[in-house]
Amino acid sequence: MQSVEISGLKEVQKKLEGYPEAMKKARSEFFEEAGREMLSTVQRRIGGRGYVANVQSQYVGSGGGYAAVRAKAKTYLHGDAAGYITNALENGHKIRVPTSYAMRKRESRAKKDFVPGKYMYRMTNADVARRLTEEGAKEIEKKAMAYLEGNG
Repeated sequence: MQSVEISGLKEVQKKLEGYPEAMKKARSEFFEEAGREMLSTVQRRIGGRGYVANVQSQYVGSGGGYAAVRAKAKTYLHGDAAGYITNALENGHKIRVPTSYAMRKRESRAKKDFVPGKYMYRMTNADVARRLTEEGAKEIEKKAMAYLEGNG
């Protein structure tokens, strides 16, 4: 009777069993880093005195599968929800017309009816997300190979 023995099979099997968890960790680390970079880019594009920029926060999905930047929940600026103000800044907004009698008597200083948006989220998505996607794939692949080779 002949027998075949494969040396190192147990080690390979053990590595492969831990592979999904290692990939989940690598993906989560990447999205944490991507979220920080997107947050700093959005804050830079907002500009101003920092009121709106300081209420932005990064979020990473519970499974570590995505990163996002948005206004913090239950945060208010001058009586309005931070998300409402961020949305008006992103997409533009109409200029309010004074409603009280005393205010209507005075001439409005507004030269136009609409303030254009800054599109800080849209521009960040176009610039940063594309570059991070390419870099992320390479980085995760590199971590996968390092794990399988026993260096990770």
